[in-house]
Amino acid sequence: MRISFFFLLLILCSSISRSQSSEIDYQSLGDKYFFSLEYDKAMEIYKKGLNNKPNDYELNWKIARLLVNYGEVPGNEKKNYFNEAKKYAEKSINLNPKGSEGYTFSAAAIGNLAFYAGNKEKLQASNLMLNRLNKAIELNPDDHIALSILGSVERMFAGLSWLERTLAGVIYSADVPNGSYETAVKYFKKAISIDSRLNRHHYELALTYLEMEKFDLAKLEFEKVLRCPVILKADSRRIELTKEKLNQIGK
Repeated sequence: MRISFFFLLLILCSSISRSQSSEIDYQSLGDKYFFSLEYDKAMEIYKKGLNNKPNDYELNWKIARLLVNYGEVPGNEKKNYFNEAKKYAEKSINLNPKGSEGYTFSAAAIGNLAFYAGNKEKLQASNLMLNRLNKAIELNPDDHIALSILGSVERMFAGLSWLERTLAGVIYSADVPNGSYETAVKYFKKAISIDSRLNRHHYELALTYLEMEKFDLAKLEFEKVLRCPVILKADSRRIELTKEKLNQIGK
């Protein structure tokens, strides 16, 4: 009778342990689907986890990341994806102000939303993005996503003409950041040194070299894009654009 009770207790403890493990596994299972490009399944799993733990920092920023990636898939450029992403990212910042990911994906959502805004709102969004991205890098200097997005913002401001910059300052009474191609290159190179597999880093660096008229360097980076694995759904579109750019500059 004692032996039976002992084994019953073991079974009960094992059952409780498995139940607790399954709760913790929502993140890793969701990640598995995310990196398998099964975004619908990933969202389903992340949201199940969030139903159990609505104030889980990791689940909130990962849903923000997923929503940003949904919106960046060609044909899916819908404002509501980025609005929702911003909400989850901002919630994750409130839950954990010392985590870099919330700031990173808040910036990504804000940047995408800027495409739907007027010029004044675009300028305000860019400054807010810079704030978010600098905070992310302050918290985690190895946040390669934040570094890559920051490089894109730097390139955008570096590409503004004197007239565009002056008009923006006069019309909107706001300071327009100078931007620097050299600084953008530095950010992209650091992002690549942390994770060279993500084709976005190489693609954006190649575009920067194009604007700098460093065509040989641009070609080298575009060629690296084609050698990168497809990690995100939007990577396929970057591969198509890369082939077009290589044809333009000559293989």
